[in-house]
Amino acid sequence: MNELTFEQVIEREGKLVYTTHGFSMWPMLASSGDVVTVEKAPERLKKYDVALYRTPDNYVLHRVIGRDEKGYICRGDNNFFKEFGIRETQVLGVLTEFVHKGKRHKTADLGYRLYARLWNFIYPLRFAAHKIKMPLKRLRNRLIWSRTAKK
Repeated sequence: MNELTFEQVIEREGKLVYTTHGFSMWPMLASSGDVVTVEKAPERLKKYDVALYRTPDNYVLHRVIGRDEKGYICRGDNNFFKEFGIRETQVLGVLTEFVHKGKRHKTADLGYRLYARLWNFIYPLRFAAHKIKMPLKRLRNRLIWSRTAKK
């Protein structure tokens, strides 16, 4: 039996329900355990929408954080880099609800909308913490390696 593509399912059913993979949307979504519902995208996405889009290599579910002359600017909640130039023709749908740790959340709910804005607002702090944490981890690993090498 031929498997349908995400595009075909959304076109036929009007929505797609699937289990997430990867860590780019953590802490909102966990890898291989949370279930998302993506519905056909509206004409234009809004800031903080979570878009499902197609790249040449795969499907990506990331948050819209802006727009420029080339298209949408997106970033995974757990990523520290922006993706530029996501065209409307690449967008298949928008996240409308998800199940995380057994609890259903709708993206229209106030709690979710506050989370999306807060998580994006504190991005500079998260980025700074990440930049500090990485060299400290490398230093710790070098110290551990040098101790075990001496034994």
